[in-house]
Amino acid sequence: MKAEIIAVGSELLLGEIANTNAQYLSEWLASCGIDVHYHSVVGDNEARMTDVFKQAQARTDLLVITGGLGPTEDDLTKEVLAKLLGRRLQVDEVAYNRIEGFLKTRGRMMTDNEKKQALVIEGADVLSNGAGLAPGMSLKTADHQYILLPGVPREMKQIIADHFDHLFGQETIKSRTLRFFGIGESALNDRLTDLIRSSQNPSIAPYAELAEVRLRLTAKAAQEQVAIEMLDGLERLVLAEVEDYFYGYGETSLPEVVLRTCEEAGVTLAAAESLTGGAFASGLTDIAGASNSFRGGAVVYDDAAKRNLLSVSETLLREQTAVSADVAIAMAEGARRLYQSNLAIALTGEAGPTSNSGKAVGTVYCALATPDGTEVVEFTYPAFDRGMIRLRSVKDAYFLLLKYLKKNAVQPK
Repeated sequence: MKAEIIAVGSELLLGEIANTNAQYLSEWLASCGIDVHYHSVVGDNEARMTDVFKQAQARTDLLVITGGLGPTEDDLTKEVLAKLLGRRLQVDEVAYNRIEGFLKTRGRMMTDNEKKQALVIEGADVLSNGAGLAPGMSLKTADHQYILLPGVPREMKQIIADHFDHLFGQETIKSRTLRFFGIGESALNDRLTDLIRSSQNPSIAPYAELAEVRLRLTAKAAQEQVAIEMLDGLERLVLAEVEDYFYGYGETSLPEVVLRTCEEAGVTLAAAESLTGGAFASGLTDIAGASNSFRGGAVVYDDAAKRNLLSVSETLLREQTAVSADVAIAMAEGARRLYQSNLAIALTGEAGPTSNSGKAVGTVYCALATPDGTEVVEFTYPAFDRGMIRLRSVKDAYFLLLKYLKKNAVQPK
């Protein structure tokens, strides 16, 4: 099945709001095994909307249309589509009563504009809107399927959640997202080329994110359990090739997995940060329950702070500079003593735009102090901007810590 997503609204063309619906709908349809071939945006104009709808009919099977279902004069989606299909608009009593009840609670009477929201296309399945007033619609013809959704993202997502457990037939479609760090999209593709090419159902689709890669596995089957077992088998084949870079599932993040793994292992953690300015600790403490494992963090931007808080020797700082492997080790060990934690991470480096240590911008040292000793890793980032170097440093520190935990404690779940 080929799909086109059509966003209706002049405000999108004017740049007044971003078309976030298109991204959400693309991911949703992809997770259902539906190929999205086109995105279109059209203003609130009957002639242009008709042209766009006709063009989509000529090249796709499924039209997913967002926006233009509201009460104002320029909300034209169902009117234009009904005219194109030769169908009438009719009042949906459930939607009408819901709108009327909502207005009564606010001391208002039903107007023609408000009533307009209760109009639906003849023959359409009405999709109640649990987050707003205008219902969505699903409509099939001999050659096409149409899904009409509100343009308000919250309402659109609610309708999808409420009405599309089984989409486009009786097949069960299950998806699973695997998350990877420390390997680029091209390298991951190279490692999995044969598997990706040979896997049609279940299928594999890679997606690059900021310093990360996701793999979406999708399986179709007559029964849910069969689809799940298909995903399990494909996941085993994937991880047999790239398990060293795998860290979690779905929408989970590196700091979430780090904290959960620490808690399951009964391990406590501390941090000492120079170039990252507390970003490592902030990523952890953004997560509820971080205090179960994270003891605290020291932002030691100045050399005096490194000496006074972490007992980094003045001689070491003078001879090696703050951007050095030995200083990173001393910072990590100092943080572990200061916070009485099992583990401690330290980060020091040159984020740019100029270097104060003589080391190249993008040079970062990350040390991990453990009960078994302290290891240090040098990362060399290309000519990123300052923010990107700091972000990559933090993510690499999380992954270094997670690799230690996986090797010495428990596996992520």
